[in-house]
Amino acid sequence: MTDERDRDDSTLVDLSATKARRRDDGQKYTPVLVVVDGPRRGQRYPITQRETIIGRGTKADICISDDLASRSHARIIYYNYDKPGERPRCEVEDLNSRNGTEVNGRTVSGLVGLHERDRILIGSTMFGFFLRDEGEFQLERTLYEMAAHDALTGLANRHQFTALLAHHVERARRYQRPLSLMMVDADHFKEINDQYGHDVGDAALIHLSHLIVTSCRASEVVARWGGEEFAVLLTESDAAAAGVLAERIRQIVERTPLETRGATVRISVSIGAAQLHQDENADDFFRRADSALRQAKLAGRNRVVNAETCEANE
Repeated sequence: MTDERDRDDSTLVDLSATKARRRDDGQKYTPVLVVVDGPRRGQRYPITQRETIIGRGTKADICISDDLASRSHARIIYYNYDKPGERPRCEVEDLNSRNGTEVNGRTVSGLVGLHERDRILIGSTMFGFFLRDEGEFQLERTLYEMAAHDALTGLANRHQFTALLAHHVERARRYQRPLSLMMVDADHFKEINDQYGHDVGDAALIHLSHLIVTSCRASEVVARWGGEEFAVLLTESDAAAAGVLAERIRQIVERTPLETRGATVRISVSIGAAQLHQDENADDFFRRADSALRQAKLAGRNRVVNAETCEANE
């Protein structure tokens, strides 16, 4: 994973270095913050207004899931935002955050001017500051969406979920906060493909992903793990809360068939759930949730198995 991060970062640097020699060609350039290290690595945030607040509060213009960041942590001032023909002039200022703001390893005091490829550390999230023309920005945003999301369902993909899982496990252990994981698998999905065709199978996966997402809170991370399997990460949720949500999803899926092409396609799911133990890493955490899913399927499918309950009964 470290090698991939270094490769991604160097690509950004090389691209920006090439474009830095072409800033006087009369095109409009937009300042962009790129997450180069953190839970949403690769995410782009264009700076398009005079003041942009960054923090973990819901009222921040750029809201980051980072407990080391203050609610209103820092702000970027874009002085000539209303003059697209000029080279963007931006400065960053710390907003009396508890952990401070750094630019290129130096603590921010007062207003600090930003230059292309500067690194801004806010909490544990590292941003890169870049200038992008419209074509570059749209291309990079498209590439990010393709790299981080499943093409069929629009959910986070396996790669993105793995990165988010590692981040949230580290945070939950550091602050001793509850964290739970659910693995959801569609039962006998091959039979749907065999009976109705793969087009209906794809529609069933989209339908199932919608039912799962709408059952979850906005703070919960839903991903397509692969095939007909989905993963749900529940922050600030213990085993009991995970069990309640898992049973809710199971029931909603069971009573909400897919209606397509004059056919009623009934779907059921098996779900395994686990709560993070303070002494385990992300891989061990995932394996326990996946083991609970296997137990649910072996027990007859269309049911929820909670790893914590099973372990307590052993």
